[in-house]
Formats: sequence, C-alpha cells, structure tokens
Amino acid sequence: MLTSCANAPDVIPGKGGIYGRLSADSHPAFNKKLESNQGSGSVYGDTQANDAKYRDNMVDYHQLDELYVGLIQPNLSPQQHQLTATSEGMSSHSLALAVGDTLQLHNNSTQSQRFYIAETADTGEGIQTFPTLEAGATANYKIDLEGDLELLSEDNENLKTLLFAKKNMLAKRVSSGDSYQFGNLDPGSYQLIFWYWRLGKIQQIVQVRAEENSRVDKTLTVDSVIKAH
Repeated sequence: MLTSCANAPDVIPGKGGIYGRLSADSHPAFNKKLESNQGSGSVYGDTQANDAKYRDNMVDYHQLDELYVGLIQPNLSPQQHQLTATSEGMSSHSLALAVGDTLQLHNNSTQSQRFYIAETADTGEGIQTFPTLEAGATANYKIDLEGDLELLSEDNENLKTLLFAKKNMLAKRVSSGDSYQFGNLDPGSYQLIFWYWRLGKIQQIVQVRAEENSRVDKTLTVDSVIKAH
C-alpha cells in the first residue's frame, strides 16, 4: 500500500532529498470487476479481501520487479549497468539508464552475438551497432541513443532487452510496492520519471528545499500513465 512506511534520506545541512514508494496495479476498471465478480466461476478469477488470485495468463502487477524511478540532475557521472545473455534470453527484460552510461554485456550463450540498439518505431529510426561479442566474452558498450530503445541480437531473436535512456538520468530499479530515495541533492527543481515497460512513463517536477525531504508516491497503471500525458 502507498500509505505504508517509506524510508527518507538522511538530512544533510544545505541539502534535500526525494523519496517515496512506487507500485504497479491493474487497470482500475478491471479491479472493480474483480471485486464485484468474486468466485471460481468468474472469468476474472478468485478474490478474497480484494486480493486477486492471478491465473497463468494474467499479469500480477503486485509481483513486478522491474519498475524504475529516474531523477534528472546536472553533472551526473556515467554509471555502469550489467546484462547477461544466455541462449534462452537476457538477464533483465528492461533497463533504465542515462545517455553516456556504459552497458557491460556478458555473452553467456553458446554462440557469438552481434548486438545492436535501435530506437522503437514510436521514437525514430536510430541504430547503434556493436562489434561481434564472442561466446563467453564480456564487452562494455556506451549508450549514445536517447528515448525508448531495444537491445537486440542479429543472431538470436530471444535476446532482447527494452531500454529507456535519458540524458542526466540516475535510475533506480524497484519491485512493486518498494520504496526509493535520492539524497544529498542541492535545492532546486528536479524531474522525476517513473517507468515500467508495459505501462509507460509518468513524469513529475519536484521542488527540493534545504534540510527537507519531499515524498512522492506513484502507482503505475494504464489509466495513470494516460492521465499524465
């Protein structure tokens, strides 16, 4: 629940912070149908105390573990992120990162892979290609493209990770219902971006004041993302 405890950053003289809790949930109209159609015979599944028992072909949003909170801040140092490719797929389905960050990619599949990053159809036609990565090898790739992207392999269609890249964005991954925090921030205006690959993004401007922590809780749903645009 969004009303549960979320840890705030330590108060530092002259600095401020942002913290909160990020969750994902089903379409609100779907939740209402769950509540009003309880019972094993319902096409909406079983519910007890508004807690849905999700079927195999349903998304249990409360169990998602690839939600991201991004904070845009100036003079951000490049970060390094890790992904592992096996013959069956990638270690992460999605990843949020900053333009200029390094992607350390380990090829743990049984064959060499020719990876590349492409903008999605909605954002453009930019492509960033990389040298062939031999089986068992590791390489570092710098992210040059911005926006909604896909990391793909020309040699294995199962190797795919959805990327969201933004300039000067420090991103943190959380599970649904978990808390996040950004501390030691100079007073001023900051942009927060909440993202999950199948629900989209919510962006919000937050004012940070010295010796204060601002709490921002969000729930990503189809409705909340549509209303944010």
